[in-house]
Amino acid sequence: MMSSDRKVGVADMTTMSELDEIGINENLNIRYCSDIIYTYTGSILIAVNPYKTINIYNKQYISEYHKCKLGYLSPHVFALAEAAYTSIVDDHLNQACVISGESGAGKTETTKFILQFLCSITSDISSWVQQQILEANTILEAFGNAKTIKNDNSSRFGKFMQVCFDDHNCIKGCIIQDYLLEQSRITYQSEGEQNYHIMYQLVAQGQKNIDIAKTFYLKPPEYYKYLNIKSTEQINMQLESMKFDAVTMAFTVLQIPQFVIDGVFKVLSSILWLGNIDFMDIDGEGCDFSNSDKEAISNISNLLGMKRCDLQKVLLIRQLNVRGNITEIPLKIKEAVENRHAMAKALYSKTFTWLVTKINSCTNPGQGGAKFLGVLDIFGFENFTHNSFEQLCINYTNEKLHKFFNHYVFALEQSIYVQEEIFFNHVKFTDNSQCLELIEKAPRCVFKLLTEQCHMPKGSDSAYLNNMHSEFEFHPNYIKGSDRRHWETDFGIKHYAGSVIYSVNGFVKKNRDVQQDVLFDYMSFSEDVFIKDLSKFQDPQFISSSYHRGSSKSKCTVSDTFRNQLQSLIDVLQNTKPWYVRCIKPNLSKRPNSYNHSLVLDQLKYLGVVDIIRIRREGFPIHLCHEDFVIKYKCLLKNRSLENLHKYITDILETIDLPKTEWQIGKTKIFLRGVVYELLEDNRKTKNYNSAVIIQKYWKRFYCFKSFLRIKLAVLKIQYAYKGWKLRIRFMRMRRSAIVIQSRLRGVFAREVATALREMRLVDEEMKKRDKRNEQLTNVQSNALADCERLVQVEIGVLSQISENIGDIPNPFTDANDLINNACEASILQDSVDLDNIFAFLGESTERALGNPLIEEINDEMNNLVKDLDDEIELCMHNGEHFKNREIGKSFATKGVPSLPEPTVPPPPPPASVGITPKKLKPEPIYEAINANKLTNSNEKPNENYVLLQYKILQDNNKQSFASYSPLLGKYQLEDGRQERRRQRVEKKICELNCIEDGHKDIHNDDTFYNILEFAENYFNTHDLLKDDNFISNPSEKAENIADYKHKMTIFLNSDIIPTSHIHMYDPENVLLSCNIFRELWKYMHADHNAERELQIIQYIIGLGIEREELRDEIFVQCIRQSRDNPNDDWADKIWLLMCLSIVAFQPSKLLFRYFVSFIKNSMKNLDGKLRQYSQWCFDNCKGTKVSTRIYPPSSVEVAAMRRLGTIVCRFFFLDARTKAIDVHPTDTAGDAVQKLAEKLNLATTDGWAIYQSRPDGEEHIKSFDYLYDIISAWELKQTSGSGTKRLANGSQSGENRFVFKKRLFKSTHELSQDPVEISMLYSQAVYSVVKKDEFPVSEKVALQLAGLQAQVALGDPSTQPKPEYYSDISSFLPSRISKTREQQFWIPILAQAHRQYGSSRNELTAKVLYLSCVMQYPLYGTTMFRVNYKGFWNFVSNIILAIHCDGIMFVHPEDKSVIYQLKYEDIESIILDPSDTFITISVNRSTKQLHKNSREKNSIIESQKCFVFETSQKNDIGSLIISYYPSLSNWILNIVECSKKIKGTTNEDRIRLYQNVVVCRRQLVDMNIVKKPQEMGGFLRNTLRRLSKHRLEKLRSEQGSKVLDHGETYKGFSHSFWAFSKQQISFCLSTIFDEDESIMVQVFDSILTFSGLGTSGEAIKRAEDEHVRIVQSIMEKCMKKESLLNELYLQLIKQTTDHPDANSRVNLKNWALLSVLCSVILPSMKSIRKYLIAHLKRCSSDFLSEEGKYARFADQLNPKTEARKHHYIFLFKKHLFFDNYINLDDTVEKELLYHQILHSLRSERYPITEMEAIMLTALQSQLELGDCNEILNDYRAVASHCLPPRFVPNIPHEAVAMHHQSLRGMLPIEAKKAFLNLIQSWPLHRATIFDVMQSFTSNWPRMLWLAIDQKGIHLLEHRSRNILCTHGYDSIISFSPNLNSLMIITGTEKKQSKVILSTSQAFQITTLIREYSEIVKDVK
Repeated sequence: MMSSDRKVGVADMTTMSELDEIGINENLNIRYCSDIIYTYTGSILIAVNPYKTINIYNKQYISEYHKCKLGYLSPHVFALAEAAYTSIVDDHLNQACVISGESGAGKTETTKFILQFLCSITSDISSWVQQQILEANTILEAFGNAKTIKNDNSSRFGKFMQVCFDDHNCIKGCIIQDYLLEQSRITYQSEGEQNYHIMYQLVAQGQKNIDIAKTFYLKPPEYYKYLNIKSTEQINMQLESMKFDAVTMAFTVLQIPQFVIDGVFKVLSSILWLGNIDFMDIDGEGCDFSNSDKEAISNISNLLGMKRCDLQKVLLIRQLNVRGNITEIPLKIKEAVENRHAMAKALYSKTFTWLVTKINSCTNPGQGGAKFLGVLDIFGFENFTHNSFEQLCINYTNEKLHKFFNHYVFALEQSIYVQEEIFFNHVKFTDNSQCLELIEKAPRCVFKLLTEQCHMPKGSDSAYLNNMHSEFEFHPNYIKGSDRRHWETDFGIKHYAGSVIYSVNGFVKKNRDVQQDVLFDYMSFSEDVFIKDLSKFQDPQFISSSYHRGSSKSKCTVSDTFRNQLQSLIDVLQNTKPWYVRCIKPNLSKRPNSYNHSLVLDQLKYLGVVDIIRIRREGFPIHLCHEDFVIKYKCLLKNRSLENLHKYITDILETIDLPKTEWQIGKTKIFLRGVVYELLEDNRKTKNYNSAVIIQKYWKRFYCFKSFLRIKLAVLKIQYAYKGWKLRIRFMRMRRSAIVIQSRLRGVFAREVATALREMRLVDEEMKKRDKRNEQLTNVQSNALADCERLVQVEIGVLSQISENIGDIPNPFTDANDLINNACEASILQDSVDLDNIFAFLGESTERALGNPLIEEINDEMNNLVKDLDDEIELCMHNGEHFKNREIGKSFATKGVPSLPEPTVPPPPPPASVGITPKKLKPEPIYEAINANKLTNSNEKPNENYVLLQYKILQDNNKQSFASYSPLLGKYQLEDGRQERRRQRVEKKICELNCIEDGHKDIHNDDTFYNILEFAENYFNTHDLLKDDNFISNPSEKAENIADYKHKMTIFLNSDIIPTSHIHMYDPENVLLSCNIFRELWKYMHADHNAERELQIIQYIIGLGIEREELRDEIFVQCIRQSRDNPNDDWADKIWLLMCLSIVAFQPSKLLFRYFVSFIKNSMKNLDGKLRQYSQWCFDNCKGTKVSTRIYPPSSVEVAAMRRLGTIVCRFFFLDARTKAIDVHPTDTAGDAVQKLAEKLNLATTDGWAIYQSRPDGEEHIKSFDYLYDIISAWELKQTSGSGTKRLANGSQSGENRFVFKKRLFKSTHELSQDPVEISMLYSQAVYSVVKKDEFPVSEKVALQLAGLQAQVALGDPSTQPKPEYYSDISSFLPSRISKTREQQFWIPILAQAHRQYGSSRNELTAKVLYLSCVMQYPLYGTTMFRVNYKGFWNFVSNIILAIHCDGIMFVHPEDKSVIYQLKYEDIESIILDPSDTFITISVNRSTKQLHKNSREKNSIIESQKCFVFETSQKNDIGSLIISYYPSLSNWILNIVECSKKIKGTTNEDRIRLYQNVVVCRRQLVDMNIVKKPQEMGGFLRNTLRRLSKHRLEKLRSEQGSKVLDHGETYKGFSHSFWAFSKQQISFCLSTIFDEDESIMVQVFDSILTFSGLGTSGEAIKRAEDEHVRIVQSIMEKCMKKESLLNELYLQLIKQTTDHPDANSRVNLKNWALLSVLCSVILPSMKSIRKYLIAHLKRCSSDFLSEEGKYARFADQLNPKTEARKHHYIFLFKKHLFFDNYINLDDTVEKELLYHQILHSLRSERYPITEMEAIMLTALQSQLELGDCNEILNDYRAVASHCLPPRFVPNIPHEAVAMHHQSLRGMLPIEAKKAFLNLIQSWPLHRATIFDVMQSFTSNWPRMLWLAIDQKGIHLLEHRSRNILCTHGYDSIISFSPNLNSLMIITGTEKKQSKVILSTSQAFQITTLIREYSEIVKDVK
């Protein structure tokens, strides 16, 4: 409680026993001498100005007084502010703190303390707004306060600050109302007084800062006449300069731009220069400038951005406007001086008013600040030696407030006592009503008389004074003057505080407040943006006034305006609960510890303090009605009976046990004193608290029980649903699994059936051949028997001779068979092969000695083979052919057999022809069909045996005798039961196929005729007949029925106009396109266009059909219509050509299909010639089974082929430069072409083979389901879009596009194929890879060996004298890497020698096999290589080769083709392809312990790598190739598969349903009155309809209304244009919102148009990206404040993204981007609008062909995730906090990451490096990347770009870098990296996080700065420099507050604080970093 010790006086003077003025004065003196300046008088606070600093305003005092009741602690202004704030919170009433007192009593400081307290207690939530409020006071103090005789910081204007609070009782903003700025002080100051503070602060800053002085043309303060500086006066320049920095800081906190701040200072400087203009009199009739005025005129014109002549005209000439005629009158010298003063006043006054308005706009609370606490700081009572108009207004204000105070404290209080008839002692008080009536009461008062003089043309001060003397001479409060000498110049008024004599001089002129309209008109053309805006600025009070500024008689004067403002202030105060602070001035000398009793006593008297104390002590300040009292305090009594209200109230009051003198009961109210009220409140709160605890206890129990039951019920429901869902999922999985199993089994059965059928066919053919041969053998058997016996004897003799001479003659079978077998075995079985010596055996002699083990091994194998062959022949003869001996069978075998099927068991490679010499083998094209007879020689026994063996095996299998000799057919002989089941399945499958064929035949050969007229009647729209392009509706035509109309719609129409589409459509754009298609079709049919124009029309029509499914049937219908009854054969020919091209591009819908087929069949019967062929083509292609449509419209080649009713013959290239041409059908895919090529080449299998498209820009794989005609169209489209396209005569194009056929998938890279065709093609591909692409790391020796084999294949056996020209093409034999090491003349003999040594005496097939066998030894054989860029860190280059192999993925070095790492597919967890970028991510299984690698050195960092990211443009080819090898890694294509499914699944019916959902949502918005009905538009149509009769209107509505309503176009006046895209500015909002928000959202729509690239006129404009960001931020900031604005924004964006004419246009995509951003931030609050949004997104998401659909799907996916905002940004992983405990350099991974982070910081210029350091860093980085400097590099820019900022790279001195690089020779990479980091660590702030910031609060620092944050604190540095300007530890940081583009940091102590305002877009990131570092530092301490 408050102390009442005598030493400190009495804290509350209402408790004093002796009540008189002397005692009160003595009490204040005692407390003042003890530095206790505050004293209570009840709830009124008396404050005595100490004139010194007292430490009672720190945070400790704020925390003590917060949440403390008034009177519990010693008196303080904080206690009063807390009481007012508590009243807002508890009573929800607006409060007002009225601060009054004389000038210099401390009102301004008291205002500051109240604002400081309010901001401190709510600083947790809105600190930035609170700082803006405090800094706004700083600006107003600088511009509105000045030094006077009585006060060094006197407020020369009044202000009422309404501090607004939101619903959470936190400061929301502040609104400032200013009153009567003293303008005369600008041009004149009395003795000892000064101008406004800002003038001296600006001049002092100019003396300190030369740049400021030059910018604003500033001089020393003595130079300016308006500053009233005497030689004896000294201004503290240092102090004033610091105050200027504080003002600049305040501007920055309020976020006022720098150019605006400069503009304000320019105005102030121009005012100072105006005062220095001296005019020169010219004959007394005019004036001119003196010589000294030229500088002032020039500076003012430059500062204000005006022309010099305009400024001179304003200063020297006055303009009169009389009835529109402007007359210029020269000003006399006295008038010119007054005009100059008026200009200065007008400029300063307008600037001050602009500042107040700007501050209010910055601190405006918006709609959230409903409650406020007003702080009134208004001028105190003034009485100077010379008092003018300003003093009259100031004293009038104090009279008004004194009247309000008396009424509130005395008159109102005592009148209530009288009414309620309670006992009290009447208190007399001074009533100043008469004085106020004298000043303001109409019709005759001081102000009214003054206004009358101002409205008179010749009104003067003397006339005004005479009027007052005659009017108020006998008024008790009026004084004519101090004595008779001053009656003509002075008058006086007796105020409540004393009499004041006023000098009437200047009253009329000041009251008029002449506006410098001419000056501001010229300023409106200023070059300065702020000056121009300032000239157009108008004071809001004039805008709201009904007077016109241009009218002199009706214009509101200063006194009238001020009186109205003051009355408004009183009205506001009357609606608030006032709190009073009475400020007392202790002495006139402004000295501390000096107390003037008489001065204070005078103030106590006119303040009525004694009366206040008396009424506060004897009165009852708390009044409560009886009912309110009972309701409020009845809880204190147990007995609640209300029979006797008076007794009930008395019982309540007696419970507190206080004397009855402390309370009284009136007639309707209860009157209480504070002690009673406080005790009652305490008891009531205690009672309520106890009761609330009991209620809470039972309620919580009830609530918990109910919650338990609800949760239990919910759990049961969830369990039911989950169990059902689980069972459904299980059922669905089982069903899906069963379907999959069924499909797999059916596939297995089907394949087995197909295999069995093929085998059965082969068996049947062989049996037929066998029967034929048996028949032939039977005829010749008798004649051949003797011959056979003779031949057997001869053969036996030959064999005997051979066995005798076996030691002397080399074995003929040691040439190829054994070598090839060994080579194959080596390629398959050996893991490690010496590639350099793999062909060593080729150089040895082919003749071997008898003891050669290789020959012996071959002999053994051949003997065994002959023995086995004899056994087989014997068995065959015994069981099948009835031969009697083995010789007959052998003789039969030597006759040879026709072509046999390829062997089904793997023979020893190569096939049987390997022993053929090149001379005997007939050369044939490699890709022609190869017959077995061509590769067989009957004289070679191994081949005979092999063929005979196959023949006999087939023969015996037919007899089902020896199944074991044929693995392929023998499996049918294993079990009779299995064979029987398979036979049954074959028969069943054949039956099913026959049934399907019959059914298919029935579908297309159905004789049922479906008339197209039936389709028209059911599905056509109704077209009105057209005559002369006008609608007609006469009775005769109306009599025709609809069927006749629609019948005419199916026959030829000789017009290019149709009113709407034939088939009903739901997309309005498709309806328009249908009409355009018909128009183009008519032009194509009628006009004789050239071929190019016809091609364009065909491509346009078919392209629309491909793109829009809804248009396809429309195109077919239009073609059918124009082909029926077409009078011109040429026209019909064109229509049928278009129909043929359309049917292969897309098929009719199910609805139209049967009608279309019937029409085609009917045309086939009725047409003849070429048209019949066209119809036959259409009919054949209606049977197409392809699911997908074409992607591109037909090319010119396809159209030309179709005119001939033919197809395109495509030529396919092979890697050996040979080609094959095949006929390609329009519906053939790449897979079909592969099958055709395989059949034509006689290729046994197509596994792994594919077609590629080779373009000038690269090679790309063509997917098997891609149409080849689409590829051709794409080529043509790309070439025609180029500039230099040429077309050949045959229609082909001159580009390098071609189809290439080659192997794509190598499932086994160590096994040779048994197909000679495939071997030849693989050989060509291997040669291409080795020689052309250099894909294998072959050495020079191996390359020559391979070249020898290649020459053998190409040239045959070498001659003894080879021709050099055979080997002149070195590039075709050797890779360029090897060939460039020598000149061409050296290579020719080497190649010839290699040919002789390695290829001689080898046949072609043998050489190819050996070539392949060698190449297969390389690990990279069979891999597909892609060049990628690795996005990570390792010790290898980033540009590597990604090799895709059948077993896994390899990382290959691009230079030496060494394998860096190898990953098996089993070790890969997933492969992710970024759909929006060129990145492919390979994730390794976490269970993988070590990556498979093949590297020269070990790197532990890479071994632990779990993820690899590569950048490549071929990501899709890589992904498809990987899943072809390993389908389990197909996760990356899930999204693509999903899209493809949606494309197939989204039917036309689905689109109709989605559109209907949108229409339903729109109608719901209309029915709920959410959208505003559009205004009716005038014009010709409206005026025309008014003249129509009602019958005619109904007829038009009936005719046209149905079509409109079908499309949902118009509903209750809302047309389709209301919902659809518009490029024009809207004049009203779409939804129903308040009028004040209407203009905002209209501007928002204009911003949307600007953002999308449209102006208000609908024209496209270009904007920079930063401007787009600003527009988006502005739109979001405006609309997120209110839900209604947000809903309106969604409606506008949905409108702008609906039915845009071009879905892929930049304008539409910009609108979609804005809608997507909005969906990612916040959703509409209204459920119906949200439903409309979802329907809109669902509808647009079904479009998978345009970019619009992508945006719609993206936005639709964001909707469920909007609550957790998610942005699609790039995530960077890097070190955030560089704290000692958080850094471990022993960790290699962390060290490597830190190194790369430092590199990134260096490149981003976050380290201040010098030129020398840049050289050293580049040298170290070169040593790290390039190694030792063997030769001097001339250019280090590439390396420098990795470690230096971009501005350093072009100017890096290469010689200096090379010198340092040389000095680092021998340094290891680890050492170089360590030296690199050590050099960086030489900067003390190397661990700091650097931010680019800007400051404008002080001129001592540069504008651009660096903000460094590390573990020690924050540091401000010069930009890109090591020069630290200041450092603040975390202990010295008091608070920090971020804003959108600004950051405020308050440092220092409570006594002395400093603020730093920084402009940055990373404010929130900086504050987060500071907060985290602060918390860590605090925890460590």
